[in-house]
Amino acid sequence: MLTQEDNLLMQSFYSTMLLVELKKSDFLNSSFFDNMVFDFPAMKGELKKIGVDNQGCALMSLYAMLVIPRQLFESQFTNEYQHIDAFLQRNTAKTVTTYKKDSPKIDFLRHVRNAVAHAHISFRPSEAICFSDENKTTGETFSTELPLGQLGEFFNELMQVHISFVGKQSA
Repeated sequence: MLTQEDNLLMQSFYSTMLLVELKKSDFLNSSFFDNMVFDFPAMKGELKKIGVDNQGCALMSLYAMLVIPRQLFESQFTNEYQHIDAFLQRNTAKTVTTYKKDSPKIDFLRHVRNAVAHAHISFRPSEAICFSDENKTTGETFSTELPLGQLGEFFNELMQVHISFVGKQSA
């Protein structure tokens, strides 16, 4: 039987995957989208401008894939999360940390998850997504950048954990 947390996790994942499928099917250029009537008509044009794979969707998707499953997934999928941390170590750049815990090894996944949870991300258009984490009590800081060309692969890495989880629930 699914718990409320399991249900929330799965629905967040499915909603994120819906965005992926809308992008893949070029939904914003479909006749269905063209015939839609919006309560706020200007939104339709704005959606066409920014596309499905916009910065806001990236933040929401990262939240659904990183923050919501934190407690539930970490204990069940330790190896997978270590693999994702290694992916971030290999693919991020301009990393700076003053966290004492990060010596000798930086916990990239924890910092990136914290950055997403507190909406401390920014974008350099056509270049990178920038993550920053800060402990206001100690004054420690962390920052790193993931090239936008790697963002899709990062989502794929996160998606594999969710697919494993959904498969366990369906079995």
